[in-house]
Amino acid sequence: MAVAAVSADASLLRRFGIGDAHCHPQDDGEDTARRILALSAAHVAVMGTRLGDWADVEALAQAAPHKVIPCFGVHPWFAHRHALHPDQATQPAALLDAPANGRDSPDRHPALLAALGPGGDLAVAAPEQWRPRLRELLLRHPHALVGEFGLDRAAVVPGSRLQPGWDHQLALTEAHLALAAELRRPVSMHCVQGYGHLQDMLRRLGPEGCPPKIMLHSYGGSVDLVKGFTRLPGGLGERIYFSFSDVINGRKPGQRAKLLQRLAAVPAERLLLESDQNSPAGIDSGLVYILEAVAEARGVSVETAAEAAAATFQDFFQSCLAAMHATAMGASNGCNSGDGSSSRNGSGGAEEGGDLAGCGGVGKGGGGASELGRQA
Repeated sequence: MAVAAVSADASLLRRFGIGDAHCHPQDDGEDTARRILALSAAHVAVMGTRLGDWADVEALAQAAPHKVIPCFGVHPWFAHRHALHPDQATQPAALLDAPANGRDSPDRHPALLAALGPGGDLAVAAPEQWRPRLRELLLRHPHALVGEFGLDRAAVVPGSRLQPGWDHQLALTEAHLALAAELRRPVSMHCVQGYGHLQDMLRRLGPEGCPPKIMLHSYGGSVDLVKGFTRLPGGLGERIYFSFSDVINGRKPGQRAKLLQRLAAVPAERLLLESDQNSPAGIDSGLVYILEAVAEARGVSVETAAEAAAATFQDFFQSCLAAMHATAMGASNGCNSGDGSSSRNGSGGAEEGGDLAGCGGVGKGGGGASELGRQA
């Protein structure tokens, strides 16, 4: 039976220790770290999207070490700017797909190809440029996730109908999964019109080839696919979590009914909340919106929904939070070793941004809700 009221405010986030499982506040350069520290959200998982913004993610993690969980990966909208083989860096057309209707092709965009070529403003990063850097950042930050990466069949390169190459997206996704499995890191995955392909990939890789925990961010698949993911064999299904956001899952007219159906279908212990905001300004309100939707969908009070959401966040990010705490304690001990004085941990205990065309990202086709700059 549904409860009579499902209203909430940001104080619940602090009261229950709810974190934002997926956001991009590094895209807003206005005093970002201070504004993150002022949030009611307990923690924010800040998602990198390309080689060019990983330094910004790292800087936020260093400026707000008790609040920010850094995440590093290549978003599918930027897949065509990250080569997996040396020859791809000098042949950017090989990383682009023409639309199925044949109404566009890479050779119609010489300026784009020049920009993506060696020395261009949007030059494709060779594998030796970005892959060692990704590993280095993950090793330097033991509490970091691998993300955001994944699959997007609706993505288009701005100013064209071209798409980041599908085969390249698949290979790039598998490379991220392999690295996360090796380093035993959770992941945050993007998926648009590719859930069947993703499910097949995870099944083929099996438990040994997959990360310990997998978040499907702003999940937009069917209720039946929820069951398919959670029933993946060999215990792999137990590693799958589903995250939801206002900006992707619930803002457009007609979306809310489907959102409520998905929220009701996902087991409470696998349900995460996110804002997917590219500024701190929208994080708390975005989490409150989706928290209210969870309460409505599941017929519980917002307090009950908040308690469950906080527990799931702690479960998914357990290894990250433990590593974060260990790092903070180590730093504290190092500071105290000289004079023997004591100190208290200041934490109290416990879409992609900017101009996508300007940074060589892509937009989402079909006029869907956008992430990474709200441009789609």
